[in-house]
Amino acid sequence: SCVEGGTRVVHVAGRLDAAGARALVQEVGDDPEGTCLDLEDLRSVDAAGLAALRRLRSEGVRMRSVPEHLAWRIEAGEA
Repeated sequence: SCVEGGTRVVHVAGRLDAAGARALVQEVGDDPEGTCLDLEDLRSVDAAGLAALRRLRSEGVRMRSVPEHLAWRIEAGEA
Protein backbone atom coordinates (compact mmCIF):
# COMPACT_ATOMS: atom_id res chain seq x y z
CA SER A 1 0.00 0.00 0.00
CA CYS A 2 1.00 3.64 -0.41
CA VAL A 3 -0.46 7.03 0.46
CA GLU A 4 -1.70 9.41 -2.23
CA GLY A 5 -3.15 12.74 -1.13
CA GLY A 6 -3.95 11.46 2.35
CA THR A 7 -5.68 8.31 1.08
CA ARG A 8 -4.02 4.95 1.55
CA VAL A 9 -3.99 3.07 -1.75
CA VAL A 10 -3.84 -0.73 -1.60
CA HIS A 11 -2.93 -2.45 -4.87
CA VAL A 12 -4.62 -5.81 -5.37
CA ALA A 13 -3.23 -8.08 -8.09
CA GLY A 14 -3.70 -11.58 -9.43
CA ARG A 15 -6.37 -13.77 -7.83
CA LEU A 16 -8.27 -12.80 -4.69
CA ASP A 17 -9.18 -15.98 -2.81
CA ALA A 18 -10.24 -16.64 0.79
CA ALA A 19 -6.70 -16.24 2.19
CA GLY A 20 -6.12 -13.07 0.19
CA ALA A 21 -9.51 -11.71 1.24
CA ARG A 22 -8.62 -12.16 4.91
CA ALA A 23 -5.29 -10.41 4.34
CA LEU A 24 -7.01 -7.57 2.46
CA VAL A 25 -9.57 -7.01 5.23
CA GLN A 26 -6.72 -6.96 7.74
CA GLU A 27 -4.75 -4.50 5.57
CA VAL A 28 -7.72 -2.10 5.43
CA GLY A 29 -8.11 -2.43 9.20
CA ASP A 30 -10.17 0.18 10.98
CA ASP A 31 -9.84 2.90 8.32
CA PRO A 32 -12.09 1.85 5.44
CA GLU A 33 -13.04 5.42 4.53
CA GLY A 34 -9.37 6.38 4.26
CA THR A 35 -8.57 3.49 1.94
CA CYS A 36 -8.79 3.09 -1.82
CA LEU A 37 -8.31 -0.28 -3.50
CA ASP A 38 -6.57 -0.20 -6.87
CA LEU A 39 -7.91 -3.25 -8.69
CA GLU A 40 -6.27 -2.67 -12.09
CA ASP A 41 -4.19 -5.85 -11.84
CA LEU A 42 -6.84 -8.03 -10.20
CA ARG A 43 -7.55 -10.88 -12.58
CA SER A 44 -10.07 -13.08 -10.75
CA VAL A 45 -11.92 -13.49 -7.48
CA ASP A 46 -13.56 -16.45 -5.79
CA ALA A 47 -16.73 -16.23 -3.70
CA ALA A 48 -14.83 -15.24 -0.55
CA GLY A 49 -12.88 -12.55 -2.39
CA LEU A 50 -16.05 -11.15 -3.94
CA ALA A 51 -17.81 -11.09 -0.58
CA ALA A 52 -14.85 -9.24 0.95
CA LEU A 53 -14.83 -6.62 -1.82
CA ARG A 54 -18.57 -6.06 -1.42
CA ARG A 55 -18.26 -5.76 2.36
CA LEU A 56 -15.31 -3.38 2.16
CA ARG A 57 -17.16 -1.21 -0.34
CA SER A 58 -20.22 -1.09 1.93
CA GLU A 59 -17.93 0.02 4.79
CA GLY A 60 -16.67 2.99 2.78
CA VAL A 61 -13.61 1.67 0.94
CA ARG A 62 -13.28 3.30 -2.48
CA MET A 63 -12.23 1.30 -5.52
CA ARG A 64 -10.50 2.43 -8.69
CA SER A 65 -9.45 0.82 -11.95
CA VAL A 66 -11.95 -1.99 -11.46
CA PRO A 67 -11.70 -4.42 -14.40
CA GLU A 68 -14.95 -4.58 -16.38
CA HIS A 69 -15.22 -8.34 -15.98
CA LEU A 70 -15.28 -7.89 -12.20
CA ALA A 71 -17.17 -4.60 -11.84
CA TRP A 72 -20.61 -6.08 -12.51
CA ARG A 73 -19.96 -8.91 -10.04
CA ILE A 74 -18.98 -6.46 -7.31
CA GLU A 75 -22.01 -4.28 -8.06
CA ALA A 76 -24.42 -7.25 -8.25
CA GLY A 77 -25.25 -7.06 -4.56
CA GLU A 78 -24.76 -9.41 -1.68
CA ALA A 79 -23.63 -12.96 -2.33
